Amino acid sequence: MALKRHRLCQRRKALGFSQERLAETLGVERSTVVRWESAETDPQPWHRSRIASALRITLEQLDEMLVDVSVANCRGKMMGEDIRSPASAAARSELLTGLRAFLASYIPGRSAEPLRSPVEVRRSVGRVHSLYQRASYSSTARLLPDVLSRATDLAGQASGAQRSSAFRVLAAAYIAASKLAVKVGDGDTALLAADRASTSAGLAGDRALAAVAAYQAACGLLRLPGRRDEAEQVVRTSITQLAPDTRTAAPDLLSAHGALLLLAALTAAGRGKPKEAARDLAGADELAEKLGADRNCLWTGFGPTNVAIHTVSAAVRAGNVGHAVEVGVRLDTSHLPTVLVGRRAQVHVDLAAAAMMGSPDKSAAVLHLLEAERVAAEVVHTNIQARELLLDLLSKERRAATPGLRPLAARAGLLV
Repeated sequence: MALKRHRLCQRRKALGFSQERLAETLGVERSTVVRWESAETDPQPWHRSRIASALRITLEQLDEMLVDVSVANCRGKMMGEDIRSPASAAARSELLTGLRAFLASYIPGRSAEPLRSPVEVRRSVGRVHSLYQRASYSSTARLLPDVLSRATDLAGQASGAQRSSAFRVLAAAYIAASKLAVKVGDGDTALLAADRASTSAGLAGDRALAAVAAYQAACGLLRLPGRRDEAEQVVRTSITQLAPDTRTAAPDLLSAHGALLLLAALTAAGRGKPKEAARDLAGADELAEKLGADRNCLWTGFGPTNVAIHTVSAAVRAGNVGHAVEVGVRLDTSHLPTVLVGRRAQVHVDLAAAAMMGSPDKSAAVLHLLEAERVAAEVVHTNIQARELLLDLLSKERRAATPGLRPLAARAGLLV
């Protein structure tokens, strides 16, 4: 059975390197690069810093790519006879296997490992959030079950003044799990994780974390057929409950409130209610001004630039292609915190959707998806929205006009 370091290979291709060119840059034979990518050998320590530099990643990210080994697919034709089959659209759902197994275990086991310190567990939770925001979804999925287990053990054994802090960490871990499930498109798993986050946040007495858990619950509901009304009710109720705190709120609560308003704007735009969406965006913009800058409180990424990004998304959902492109062209994502790589790539996914609606020429949509892949490959390869766009493009393919489409779809695993 052939093995492959898909993420390492995808990163090379996203930067325009052939195996020969990368080998030349690194001063090695092409066969050496082939063996690295097929997991036959590992790069020697003296090669790793040069590989990281060439691929524009950190050594930590390179290490994550090297340990992420999977079975290689044979490529050439679309998965299944129907490219719109659920297997194609949700082909990355295997990322959630470990998370689903953890969530299915309702009776906590006894860990053979010693209990980690609160600081260690808090750092591990922060790391999975950081990996998620950097669009390293495979690494996030791999680490999440262990992180959730550690956070559960910590909360189960904490007492006194440490109890609230431990449940706060557990809530944050479940929020990360819910985010990953939403990204892949699994609403049931996202909703279950968000519900556990809400319970943990309540035990911690943390209103801001509870608000973020509500946000995630709504996102999970939006992934489930026929449950959009429930999602909107969760969002609107949460916004109403937070409104009295707006004037004196700390940054965490301001950010959670703002994130809920942005989600409300997207749902309103999707329902054909542009005035309501505009009102929600204006409310979020007001909170962003109070926050004062682009921040990442509770891993929301909320701030003025994030409001502009959601303005593009809302315009796309409303079918207002011109406004989406107008805002998107002016958008400067350099103000976002560095970790928000996935958020930067999402702009191009939204602009690809706008291009799909706005012109019979689909080449612009492909170019935006290629740029999204360059910024963060897994946003295109894992994000359910991007994968559905690729499926749409494949169904309307004109090879002469979109020569980059099939290679991109192959890298996303939509061609076998």
